[in-house]
Amino acid sequence: MSAPVRKLIPPYGARYEGAVDLDALRRAHRPRYREATRMSVDGNTAAAIPFLQWWRSPIMAGFPITPATKWLEHLAAEVVSGKYDTEVDGRKVRAKRVKLLESEHATADYLAGVASACRDLIVGTASSSVGLDHMAESIRSLGASGLGNVMVVNVSRATANYPLCIEGDSSDTFAHRDSGFVQVICRGKQQIYDTILQLPAVGMHPRVLTPTMPAYCGIKDSHRVGLLTVEPDEEVNGFLEEALALGARPLPGLLDGDTGMGSCVTSAWFQGFKAEQKQRQLAVLDVLPRVSALFQERFGRPGLAPLELHAMDDAEVALVAMGPDAGTAIQLLPRLEEELAARVGLVVVRLLTPFPARALAEALAVVDAVGVVNAAHHHGRGHLTLDVMDALSMVAPPPPVEAFFCGLGGADVSMDSWRLMARATVEAAESGRAAKRWRIVHEGACVLSEDL
Repeated sequence: MSAPVRKLIPPYGARYEGAVDLDALRRAHRPRYREATRMSVDGNTAAAIPFLQWWRSPIMAGFPITPATKWLEHLAAEVVSGKYDTEVDGRKVRAKRVKLLESEHATADYLAGVASACRDLIVGTASSSVGLDHMAESIRSLGASGLGNVMVVNVSRATANYPLCIEGDSSDTFAHRDSGFVQVICRGKQQIYDTILQLPAVGMHPRVLTPTMPAYCGIKDSHRVGLLTVEPDEEVNGFLEEALALGARPLPGLLDGDTGMGSCVTSAWFQGFKAEQKQRQLAVLDVLPRVSALFQERFGRPGLAPLELHAMDDAEVALVAMGPDAGTAIQLLPRLEEELAARVGLVVVRLLTPFPARALAEALAVVDAVGVVNAAHHHGRGHLTLDVMDALSMVAPPPPVEAFFCGLGGADVSMDSWRLMARATVEAAESGRAAKRWRIVHEGACVLSEDL
């Protein structure tokens, strides 16, 4: 075999043509789904299926951790079933492999090695809470690496806080907010599957080159079963190739790419590197809608929007939330309007990092008050509250903001809790100011609050 040809890819490095035979990898792929298939699955299975469908994902790495373990178990069971065995030069080989590692940090290091060896591959794992914490050093390195072909599926769990709890809230997502990943929040099996199908085209875009972290709620979404439409492998891969072509330029190599300076730098180099990293994050806000439009055109379902807007066209007040409990609020909105004699809208945040501040400011510009529902512990008014208030600084005058903590540790957010939060937000609109700095809400009651 001839030596790979080094080809410069300005402005960010080079690639080595022929180092990996991608055509052979594509030919070796054995389609798992040949036609659209309707099934009942849990969220972990919905998140695993795309890795089986992509020909660009020949190897998956993992270490078991609750509540993400089923992601790894499903992949392992499928791979050893023989469905992906193929023949090369008269011998049987496995076109997909699962690599079990001895620890979470080893998994993250493995991702970096495989992803940097070939940036045309999609390399992923699934983890949760303290698992992400054990990966922390490598995760931050990956976040800054330019390896947009890495995906860490975060099955959110409250154990990034204390006490120990195997159920889900977004504590671990916020704990890794500054690790450098593109973070997207999902709710429901179809949204999990659809989001993961789209994210490689965002992360691998030459203007972005940033790893991705789709997140969904442990237990509420990871373990509960719902309906899912799985698209044929041919369509899934066709969409990805079309979406990757939006970048127009090939991907670079690693060693003479944007991390070629090494892992230790002085302050001047550090600031310049972070300026470039921030610029790549900002590019997500432009690239994501283009990928989303292609997805909707091909599959007829909503693409990956930064925000879900419900009843916001004529809303007088708005609730801002994220995660699976927003589904209860969506169903309750018509009743809230009747009970409170006010038009209540809902904004569900999908793109968490980079935060779509301008889009949110535009959505909230006409409301008289905002209620923010935080599902993770915070020392102040809430992680999400601070982002919302920052976005509202672009609105003159900004409406009052009520901050709520609800659903911590995966607790149920009942209809009565949504009623309380909507009522308090309507009262803030009527008075022109928030009544409390924050409130903890459970089962329709305020169990703790702090005065302004």
